[in-house]
This record gives sequence, C-alpha cells and structure tokens, in this order.
Amino acid sequence: MGASGTTLRYCTVAGDEVATTWEQARADLIIEGLPVRVPPTYRGQRSYPGLFWAATNDRTLVYESLLELDRLWLADFDPANVGICTQPFQVAGRDGGGLRAHVPDLLLVHSDRSVTVVDVKPAVFLEKPRVRAQFEWTRALCRGKGWAYEVFTGGDPIVLRNLKLLAVGRRPGRLPNGDLANARARLREEGVTLGKVLARKPFTCDEAAWRVAVFALVWSGAVTIDLRRPLDSETILHATAEVKV
Repeated sequence: MGASGTTLRYCTVAGDEVATTWEQARADLIIEGLPVRVPPTYRGQRSYPGLFWAATNDRTLVYESLLELDRLWLADFDPANVGICTQPFQVAGRDGGGLRAHVPDLLLVHSDRSVTVVDVKPAVFLEKPRVRAQFEWTRALCRGKGWAYEVFTGGDPIVLRNLKLLAVGRRPGRLPNGDLANARARLREEGVTLGKVLARKPFTCDEAAWRVAVFALVWSGAVTIDLRRPLDSETILHATAEVKV
C-alpha cells in the first residue's frame, strides 16, 4: 500500500501530458491543467456528463455525473477553495500483489494551500469490495502525501437547491456600477428578510440586476443565510463585518 513506485499522470493547460512520481507531484501545477480524461457520451448511458463553470477559478470543468455536479456546486460555494479541477490526474501503482490505476473525480486546493482529493460515488456502491479497495488505496496514498481524501455520496438537497438559486450572483462584475454598493447599504440592518431587501430596490436599478446584486453578496460570504432552509421571502440575511463597516 506504500507510494514507492507509484506514478502520476496529468495534462497541462496546453494539453501536454506530464508523467511524474506520486511523491513529486504538485497540486498547484495539476490544478491549472486539463482533465486527464474526458467522460464519454453515448446513446443509452446512465450517467449525465456535462460542463460546469466554476466561479472559484473562472474556468469550465467537465463532470461525468449529476452526483459529481452536486459536489462541484458545493465546492464552488465554499470560500476555502481557491482551485477546483475535475478528472485531475491518473495515479498508478502496486496494491498488494497487483497493479492499480485510478482517476479521482475532483482535486481541490484550499486558501491555506492544503489539498483535498475527492471521489464521487453513490452510497450503494461503497459495499462492493472492488470499490472499497480502490478507495482505501487512494486514501492511503493521500495520507502519505499529506493530502486529505473524501468520498462524496450526496449532499443536502435543500442546500443544493439554494446554491443553484443563488448562483445568479456568481458574476458580480457584470452588474451595473453602484448596484453592489447599494445592496451593501441596504443590508447593514441586522436580521432583515430577503423579501424586504428585494423590495428596497433603488429606482435606478433593474429588478433582475437588484436580485443578482443581493445574491452576489450571499455567494461571496458578505451576507450569510441558513442554507438548510428553503430560500424564500422570509429568509433572514445576516450581514458580516464587511458589510457593516
């Protein structure tokens, strides 16, 4: 189960393939690259691959299932993440008496430069010996390198629904000048409801743009809400110190 002799392969942003050892592999280089494989599409397939634009590092990522897409939404909203990539590398090496190769689903680099490798799999598959052995091998490799390892089997559906609604605020730079400043000014009051804030739209602001500005503050973390409750007009918004100044 050791990492000795284990190799890693990834693709640079220019599409060049790089082969290195597991010990020498650098997450800061891998995170900027292209997927080491592109999920296939074919008639009758059970998974739903697609493309996801990540605000975290302003790039489009491939995903190979809706479950993986859910993990991407959570990763993109998490302010601790500064880098996200999918199908980031292939690792190959010995596991006991045999050979093993594996492509994890996500690689996350955090603001403190720590790293998390994520595998996405429905919970029903975790009891299969083949799947369990693969994940145990990957977990051991990550532990030896000082990287965290996560197996994602699903998230809170209410949280995910809320994030998809708030996602219109992921590109605040496209808002007209002054909209964000106006939204901050109206959110200095503690415990104001979403419905009340939306009703306080300035006369000079378009209704759709005003909603985007308010949601942008939530997405950025300048305003917090209880994501475990469905987002509606009674949702309470709490301004952080950034807004209250």
